[in-house]
Amino acid sequence: MRYLKLLGLMLSSITISGCSILQGGKLLAPESFGLTPVTPSIYVEAGADEATRIRLRESMEKAESAIRTAYGGVASHPTVNACTTEECYESFGGGRGSLAKVYGKHILLSPRALNWHFLAHEWSHAEMSTRLTFFAWKRMPRWFDEGVAVAVSEAPEHSESHWQLLVATNVPRPTSEELQTLKSLKQWIDAIHKYGEDKNIERKAKGETEFRPVYSAAGHELRPWLTKVGSNGLLAFIDRMNDGADFETAYQTANIAVERDAPRPSP
Repeated sequence: MRYLKLLGLMLSSITISGCSILQGGKLLAPESFGLTPVTPSIYVEAGADEATRIRLRESMEKAESAIRTAYGGVASHPTVNACTTEECYESFGGGRGSLAKVYGKHILLSPRALNWHFLAHEWSHAEMSTRLTFFAWKRMPRWFDEGVAVAVSEAPEHSESHWQLLVATNVPRPTSEELQTLKSLKQWIDAIHKYGEDKNIERKAKGETEFRPVYSAAGHELRPWLTKVGSNGLLAFIDRMNDGADFETAYQTANIAVERDAPRPSP
């Protein structure tokens, strides 16, 4: 079953970009393609300075703590591969409009994402896919997976403050109803393109404000839910999905675990 899930992850990526998944396959042997070990689970582009290596080790620790808090433990143990140049990132299948990627349990960070926030974001995807069965993972909509990852990572770029900036400046952004139609990876990527979130490198080069309306919308939607249900509710959601529940049922009843485990008032 574990290999079936991995195959499904790979096939989903191939649907979007066959070249990307083939390039990402190089992460299975990072030292053969220009990366050097920092620890057994962290690799960085050759030539990285000691400050970068220290930052990656610290980011790994903080990201693991964030995953543990959100999920009540850590079931996945991904390998982190960090690029210090855009050329390196693109050589492993990273698109110029993206910040980081995850191929199964192999995380790829661009030079713009060498911090615990984006490491935790991709780690959340790895954690979610590890805890879900293949068929449960297939039923889970992309907006939910991304929303959890945004909330767990606490990245300023996807924060509630950024969402409020988008609202205040009337930047086009998905409504809650539209967001919840983004169920597949293709639909998610189409929305990224529709709202111009893949143009931030160009905006940054021109000194313009970077906007991330789709990711911020997912975080805005999921943050209150996670605050309400906590790790018990998230785990209850995962259990229900694994037991065959449809997404909406699992999503709407996650708070039952919170109510069940809440302290009872003294008589």
